[in-house]
Amino acid sequence: MRTPSYLRPLSRSLARWVKREAYGKLCSRTKTTDSGFSQGVHVNRSRVAGTSRSLLRNPIRNAPSRPQPSFAKARARPQQVVIYHAGSGKIAFIGMMRLSTILIFVVSCTVVAPAFYAADYPWYIPPAIVVAGAIPMLFVSYTAAPFVNQIYLVLPAFAQQSREHMLSYLKSIPRTALLSIETMKFNFYPRRTQVAISDLVPGRALLRPVSFINSNPQPQPWWRGKDGVYFYAPEKNRPAAPTPKFFPEAWEQVFAQVKQNSHLMKNK
Repeated sequence: MRTPSYLRPLSRSLARWVKREAYGKLCSRTKTTDSGFSQGVHVNRSRVAGTSRSLLRNPIRNAPSRPQPSFAKARARPQQVVIYHAGSGKIAFIGMMRLSTILIFVVSCTVVAPAFYAADYPWYIPPAIVVAGAIPMLFVSYTAAPFVNQIYLVLPAFAQQSREHMLSYLKSIPRTALLSIETMKFNFYPRRTQVAISDLVPGRALLRPVSFINSNPQPQPWWRGKDGVYFYAPEKNRPAAPTPKFFPEAWEQVFAQVKQNSHLMKNK
């Protein structure tokens, strides 16, 4: 069946439109496929390039962090506080006196005495010089032995928890509290003697200053020397401002308890 002549132009335009639509769809599919493939290739190349760069990149080395001080150390509580201090001037003066007398004894033995050891002088002159040089050293060592440099009050566990607990304990110090009394040895090194307040009693001596005596000395090893028995410290502290580790007002309270110990022992 043949198409009428008046419909031929319409059929031709319809055929052209169908071909144009089919060609347009085919071209769009081709472009989409090509663009997806190119994007995939680009992504793969970027990944490969990034991997190679990461492999060739120098390793990052972080500097070791400094150890931070622990919170416990920063807030550490003192286990003992100073309640008496003789003063740096007095301690240095007594130390210089000890050193001077030791030097006098050494010079007398090594320089002066050998110079008089000759036929022109009697035989007893060199020994007399040695004895004369030793007398100042022995006298200063004996008289300065009771001199107290510092006195520490040992804090119990509950008083170390906070400053409020410590101040409350210092206001009412019991007789069972421990004191660490620091004196000076013959060789200038400090010597610590731990004694309870209840074991201290007032005392005096004829040839050297003594203010209280340890009535219950503890046995010590031979290499540590004898435990301190005689001590000298005035009743009142030197004028000084209190610090977080120095409480001068507590010493007067402790000294008053030492005075009461003599009456308690007499009543026993």
